[in-house]
Amino acid sequence: MNIQRKTAFWLIFILFYTTFYFGWLLNWKSNEGILTLGGNILSVGAGAVATTWLLFSAQKSMQSDKPFWLLLAAGAYSNFLAEFFWLTYENLLKLEVPYPGLPDLFYLLQVVFYLAAFVYKVTKEKKQYHFITFIFDILIIMTVASTFSWHFLLQPIIAISQVSAFSLVVSLAYPVGDLALLFGTLFLMSQFLYSKTIIVLFFGLLTQVTADSSYLYLVSSDSYLSGSFIDPLFTLAVLLIGFTGLIDKEAKVKEQEPPLPQSSNQLLNILRIAFPYLNVTVLFVFMVLRSTGIDVVTIGSAISILLVIIRQIFVLTENQKLLHQVLDKKEALETDGNREESSARFSEVYAKNAEDTSAALPEFHESPTKIQFLAYHDSLTGLANRALFEATLNQAVSNAQLHNQFFAVMFLDLDNFKKVNDTMGHDAGDQLLVLIANRLKECIRKNDLVARLGGDEFTFLIRDVFSPQDAAFIAEKIIRSLSQPYVIDGEEISSSPSIGIALYPLNGTTPAALLKKADVAMYQVKENGKGHYRLSETEDTVLIGNKSTRNIKERQR
Repeated sequence: MNIQRKTAFWLIFILFYTTFYFGWLLNWKSNEGILTLGGNILSVGAGAVATTWLLFSAQKSMQSDKPFWLLLAAGAYSNFLAEFFWLTYENLLKLEVPYPGLPDLFYLLQVVFYLAAFVYKVTKEKKQYHFITFIFDILIIMTVASTFSWHFLLQPIIAISQVSAFSLVVSLAYPVGDLALLFGTLFLMSQFLYSKTIIVLFFGLLTQVTADSSYLYLVSSDSYLSGSFIDPLFTLAVLLIGFTGLIDKEAKVKEQEPPLPQSSNQLLNILRIAFPYLNVTVLFVFMVLRSTGIDVVTIGSAISILLVIIRQIFVLTENQKLLHQVLDKKEALETDGNREESSARFSEVYAKNAEDTSAALPEFHESPTKIQFLAYHDSLTGLANRALFEATLNQAVSNAQLHNQFFAVMFLDLDNFKKVNDTMGHDAGDQLLVLIANRLKECIRKNDLVARLGGDEFTFLIRDVFSPQDAAFIAEKIIRSLSQPYVIDGEEISSSPSIGIALYPLNGTTPAALLKKADVAMYQVKENGKGHYRLSETEDTVLIGNKSTRNIKERQR
């Protein structure tokens, strides 16, 4: 059974498991003992299965992703413990399950671990700026959720009965934590473009929010009974969250998991940005319409608005810093003859917080196009320069780790460029570089990148390369194109390339490692006749292409 069929099997298992749970409740509703025993066993089993799936995913994932899956597994295990203690109270000890009690502690720990997983993902993939704005957004949502929960759920209960402070905290924690989880998932969907994993995670958490809200309402009105029809929803939620581990494994086996469409990502990004402010707006309107003085709604509105103000001050401050840095680098580019060093610094600053800057700072768009182009491109050939290539490669590695993508890095050096320079002069050498650059542009696809590092050295970032043969095909295409003669000042010139290739993740998982492996492979070509390509060696294979035979040879060691 291949991995896709296994995934489909487990999805059917989840649907059957949940349906069986509902059927159990219907069939044994007249026998409370069997009803609760079977329901609690099914709930405990779901937590155990989900924990196993997530631990398996953590074991198979890359080192940088392990904490994310381990934290999700800890959340599922907390659910398992909560259900286990519930079963112990109700079926083994024959006691009424206390509220709040030990099960609630682990239910809330489940939320804490899930949030910690999201925070880890945000801090790992984004810079400090995004992490701080993410935390402010979470605080805004939690403040609004706490205010409405207190007003609609807890205040009526306090008015008619004595409620402990711990009970109030637990009752507040459920809706507040759930909303924070939903926003965290929405943030991941908008930023990291998972197609299946995060979407299934979102629906799992949405199911949990529905179940938690229903549970809190029933408990608040003293009408919840074990064996309620909301119980299978908790089971479905934890199974869906665990199922994300299986989907992640499937994505690793596939060549590449398709990302969400760009239009969908833009919509998600708009929702993610607007969601905290919509919450504050709704709370403020409610305060204006319903509040008659200083009460919980007024205080909640004040706190949420204060958080919004602090967040905006932080954003504006960061954007002002960015604007000043951009202007400083622009001035340096205009006066400094060393464009390459300046562009490297400029590109780092320019890329920072581009999303918020473009929306908040009209002045940013007024930077001259020519300056921006020079910052990222070689002035002679018009190709990308070292700064742009390194920034793009860094991003490609991050995306590949996140989305299980594959790509190749190629290092190209011209075999007789020095001879052309020495015999025909530097002007002829420059003309040759321009002609070569034009041919290289025609050899790659729109989503690939070719850059001139300096002299006669070029690098390539070739996306969606799933095998050594894919890389070899592109390398042969480049060799065929560049091996055709050039005519400069009426004289025919030949200049064949030597190419070294490194594949992600076969030959390396960092930008530095990939560039080094490709560079070493290129020099091995130089030492063995020039004019062909070589794949960086691994423990398993060596791939060599000869410019005259155009054959691919794979040797098993």
